[in-house]
Amino acid sequence: MDCKTIKELCYEYTNLGEADIEKLETMASQIPYTSELTGTDIFIDAPLKDGVDAVVLAWARPKKRSLYGHSVVGELAFATSEPAVYRTIKTGSTSRNVRGVSQEGIPIEQTVVAIRNATDDVIGTLIMERDISEDLRQEEQVEFLTQTAERLSNTLMYLSTTGSQFEDWVGNGLYVLNKNNKITYVNKKAAQIYHDLHGFEASGNDFYLTMFDCSTLDELLDHLKNPVEYCILEKNYFFQAYPLVTYGELSGCVVSFRDITDLRKKEQELHAQSNIIREIHHRVKNNLQNVAALLRLQMRRSDLDEVKAEFLASINRIISISMVHDVFACQTCDTVDLRELSQRILKGLLESSALPEQNIETRVEGQSVLLSSSQAVPLALVINELLTNSFKHGFKFLGSGLIILKLAETDGQIQLSVWDNGPEPLEPFDIVKQRRLGLQIVDSLVGEQLDGEFEMNRIEGMTCVTVGFPKHYSEEPS
Repeated sequence: MDCKTIKELCYEYTNLGEADIEKLETMASQIPYTSELTGTDIFIDAPLKDGVDAVVLAWARPKKRSLYGHSVVGELAFATSEPAVYRTIKTGSTSRNVRGVSQEGIPIEQTVVAIRNATDDVIGTLIMERDISEDLRQEEQVEFLTQTAERLSNTLMYLSTTGSQFEDWVGNGLYVLNKNNKITYVNKKAAQIYHDLHGFEASGNDFYLTMFDCSTLDELLDHLKNPVEYCILEKNYFFQAYPLVTYGELSGCVVSFRDITDLRKKEQELHAQSNIIREIHHRVKNNLQNVAALLRLQMRRSDLDEVKAEFLASINRIISISMVHDVFACQTCDTVDLRELSQRILKGLLESSALPEQNIETRVEGQSVLLSSSQAVPLALVINELLTNSFKHGFKFLGSGLIILKLAETDGQIQLSVWDNGPEPLEPFDIVKQRRLGLQIVDSLVGEQLDGEFEMNRIEGMTCVTVGFPKHYSEEPS
């Protein structure tokens, strides 16, 4: 275990003192033994300076098998994805048997214990993660057997032997078979299909297993333990089989099916509509890029720097909108990753706005945030204007600088902020917002289309423009 790495991570991400760091280093040297003893992955996390999220300081894995294929030391654990860690950091209480899914998609059970210093303050968390794949499999098997014995054996066998009409209770096509593969009960839906296929009545006759590529009842139950789709007489059906158990022995099965023809037709229609929408986005993107190209040609015809600057600002706005349509043209869902979109806009502006001799460092921080198309387009313009404001006014006469775009989502509220270390404006921020066209555009878009607010501040030698607005969720198509 590299204690220096732990110390460096603590200095970079946390507010912990030397004594607290030494305690965490001591704990880290011991967790390999605990990991090997318990056969689990053990982690030590420490709270970040914001007191909400955490950073992974140490990791120990068992020799035989780990839940992780690579080291996660140094990665951030956000409160939204690690609620148990957040709870323990905030309350100091132990979080036991919290179930979730690892980065590799393995179901896990997590136990989190607070690490306290000499003054009883929580300085970190000790986390144990255990693979519960086998536990879940056994739970599902027990639940399945219980449901089979109680619901199917007792109810269906009783109804089939008494001749009761229970198709309304089931709502699907239904065959009840005995252990010799004879049909002992069939409802109207199933009887009609059987007659159309074979030309005679179903009741009392064999159920044709070969239709499902099976030769025995056991094979049929295994093949249809989950819904399987078949096309029969130009219609689509989901078939599923359930065992009937009497006194611990297989006494037959129930084969249930439902018509999904209309569902498949609707899926095809939705797929066609999705292709049309993507094509529209693609054409809109191309048209916007054509407009931007025409503006570039017009810009080159002018000798006035002020005119060129206005052309460039308009071009960047158009390109920012086209980036949104480009994203939607390449995917099927109606959401866009705000982090990815911000990186694309930032890269484009850096290429078009920064001078060759300037050294402007840029980065995007924070979590991925998914937005609907109705919010993505105005927000793309907002991001463009805020970044352009930093390039144009923050570093106009400087050789170097730093621009940071930060993203966060909390309780349905989106917060986006742009930071730059350029000089502080000579005028108050209220006057700056009124005089700069780009900031007027931001004010209008945020207030009218995003139902949010934005403000400007000077914090620790950096100009910070913050935009906050509620997240709108796309409605699923009916």
